[in-house]
Amino acid sequence: MAKTLIIAEKPSVAADIVKALPGSFDRQKTHFEGGDCIVSFALGHLVSIGFPEEIDPALQRWDLETLPILPEVFPLTVLPDAKPQFSVLSKLLKRKDVDVIVNACDAGREGELIFKYILKQVFPKPPKDKTVRRLWLQSMTLDAIKEGLRHLRDDKEMVPLEHAALCRSEADWLIGINATRALTCYNSRHGGFSKTPCGRVQTPTLSLLVKREQERLAFVPKDYWELHAQFECGSVKYQGVWIDAAFKKDQEDPDGNKKRIWEEARAKAIAEKCAGQQAKISEESKKSSQAPPMLYDLTALQREANSRFGFPAKSTLSIAQALYEQHKLITYPRTDSSCLPEDYLPQVNEVMARQQQWQLGRFAAEALENGWPDKNRSNKRVFNNKKISDHFALIPTVNLPNSLDEAELKIYQMIVQRFLAVFFPAAVFAQTRRLSVVEGETFITEGKILVEAGWKAVYGAEAAAGEAKTLEPLPKKTAAVCAEIEQKKLVTKPPPRYNEATLLSAMEHSGKLVEDEELAEAMKERGLGTPATRAAIIEKLLTEKYVVRELKDLVPTGKAFELIALLEARDIDVLASPELTGEWEYKLNQILKGSMTREQFMREIREQTAKIVGKVKEGTAPEAARVEAPFSPLDGRRFFATATAYESEDRRLRVRKVLGGRVMSQEEIVRLLKGETVGPYADFRSKAGKPFIASVVLQDGKVTFQFPESTERIDQEAVKRQEPLGLSPIDKTPVFETSMAYMSASALDGDQKQGLRIGKTILERAISVEHVRQLLTQGKTELIKGFISKKKRPFDAYLLMDAKGKVTFEFPPRKTKGKGGEEAE
Repeated sequence: MAKTLIIAEKPSVAADIVKALPGSFDRQKTHFEGGDCIVSFALGHLVSIGFPEEIDPALQRWDLETLPILPEVFPLTVLPDAKPQFSVLSKLLKRKDVDVIVNACDAGREGELIFKYILKQVFPKPPKDKTVRRLWLQSMTLDAIKEGLRHLRDDKEMVPLEHAALCRSEADWLIGINATRALTCYNSRHGGFSKTPCGRVQTPTLSLLVKREQERLAFVPKDYWELHAQFECGSVKYQGVWIDAAFKKDQEDPDGNKKRIWEEARAKAIAEKCAGQQAKISEESKKSSQAPPMLYDLTALQREANSRFGFPAKSTLSIAQALYEQHKLITYPRTDSSCLPEDYLPQVNEVMARQQQWQLGRFAAEALENGWPDKNRSNKRVFNNKKISDHFALIPTVNLPNSLDEAELKIYQMIVQRFLAVFFPAAVFAQTRRLSVVEGETFITEGKILVEAGWKAVYGAEAAAGEAKTLEPLPKKTAAVCAEIEQKKLVTKPPPRYNEATLLSAMEHSGKLVEDEELAEAMKERGLGTPATRAAIIEKLLTEKYVVRELKDLVPTGKAFELIALLEARDIDVLASPELTGEWEYKLNQILKGSMTREQFMREIREQTAKIVGKVKEGTAPEAARVEAPFSPLDGRRFFATATAYESEDRRLRVRKVLGGRVMSQEEIVRLLKGETVGPYADFRSKAGKPFIASVVLQDGKVTFQFPESTERIDQEAVKRQEPLGLSPIDKTPVFETSMAYMSASALDGDQKQGLRIGKTILERAISVEHVRQLLTQGKTELIKGFISKKKRPFDAYLLMDAKGKVTFEFPPRKTKGKGGEEAE
């Protein structure tokens, strides 16, 4: 009897398909078998393109001479952990009674690739006695599976999708393998093995982080002042902030803001002019509305879960996958769409009806009672076929939870809240803007009151209350007076580092960074990576030590700076640009539409790969990429700059621009070359990504780290010939400056109990010679600005030292407001 073999992507999906099929099934460990149907599963990717050495054993050795590697036929290999299940599928596929094979892997490019690679590995040539069909599922409800089984697609319909999937996979292999090997060989040419992973998605993502960090390093803070006035009108008091009424935003001045005053003298003059004077008041009020947010796609869910709960993107994906596969509580999570199909209203009403029985049931009941889902049937922000590619938005199913752990419950509640909120009316606000003009100077006061909660009600009283900023009405015919003004001295801040939430958003919208309109349009649907892969890309950057986590922030390491600098120097920075992905997506879409062939696409990728390798090889030539350093000549010697280092004309002396994972400034490099000890710095990083404190010095032509606890390299006689900075309060021995710390003579002699030792860096703030003199003579320093707490928050403090040599902090008293903006302590 002929049988149909259905291959799902995961065991849980296979089990769901069995439930939707008629008849009984014999359940085995690796598959289900019924009278005329067998259902089995992959475990995600079972087969992938093999490594170069599987093409030719000689390619096991990484050598520039063997590049580029451009196979016409890509060898497939079974992944090591997948061999048992692949063996099962191979036997099932080859069974003589199986005449129909159904691809039931996830609907989309990646699901197509998983199935077709399995099929190609089992049947190098397409079998003539078997027919291939496609089960296309966008929801895992029983009805959706039954509907999909009734309307299986012909495999010929899937050929464009298969070609696009194969092209994407093979192109990633060609670029990734060749670029990684070429750059690794380049970076290892002076000895050792400096692995330099590089890829189409991970490298542009890394470039976003590096460019943001470069902006922060180049940022010069500027002082500015704000004027905060207190007004009195009869019994009513209110605050106002000074604004420049004539201010216009200038793209050339990103720090410009209508509330900022850049000269202290001007701020003081305005404060003195306005204090105690009457104000002319004008007010305008208007209503505004805020539409509900869109339904979740995976990236939006990961972004918000990171912001609200600190969940890494990888964890959110894992939780959502469990809610989908194990608990059957949500639709397919790996989606890039925030809309539903235009015929999905009946399912929405069914889910809404079921939600009446859960925690947020009163909101579901209210939505149904008012017919809000039906009223939204033509709302393109909710139901829009044009905004759906492989999968639709992430929403709850008709099932309700029984037992979820805390993390699962948080993610599920987020999805239910968003689903309900989308069908609620807009939130309505009353906004009031009050202008108080004093002596020609304008102060603004703004109020915002939530009039109708609308969709915000679903998020509870706290969300609604957070919007409220009421303005008390002013009594009529009563003069308003500017009672006092506080001058606030502030400082501009550098752009913030990326965290997972903001990086996910930047990856999703990276098409905005692409100038070519067609390429940007092609990236609208995908951005850098896919919703399913973005979390893995971030984790890979962390694993490869290109990035480290500092609390919630993602910080690029020196290794990352070196890679981006090298790509720019070799003129292959296309690898760090989202334009490469934009170009690919544009062309893969052309393949889907039939306006470009698979052969054309791969020919272009091979040419691009060869060009990238050629650029790297050019960099190994003796004369390549050497320009005279800006500080050359130095002490009579000429120095040259390469992408990653400074080196002498004869190449015998070479100092990397990144030392110990730290980007060294040009001034620090010059000091090193002059023979000075530089540091200590607290932001060096080990190969494992852990920070450490050290100084660096050139010894015998090589850079050497000196650690704070290391005193054996200190020339004690030379140190003690210096003029002392003062006397130690512990034993009255003189205190000297060393390369690593400020140390008393007794500490230099090795006395651990009586010796005084003060680090040159305390909480990331350099401690100067003058600070130490103040401690030794007065027991207290001047106010030192710019300490960084363990929670990475900046603060200012005095340093104190007691008779036992213990150094502590004293914080300045809080400033109080005085008349006319004067500060009193």
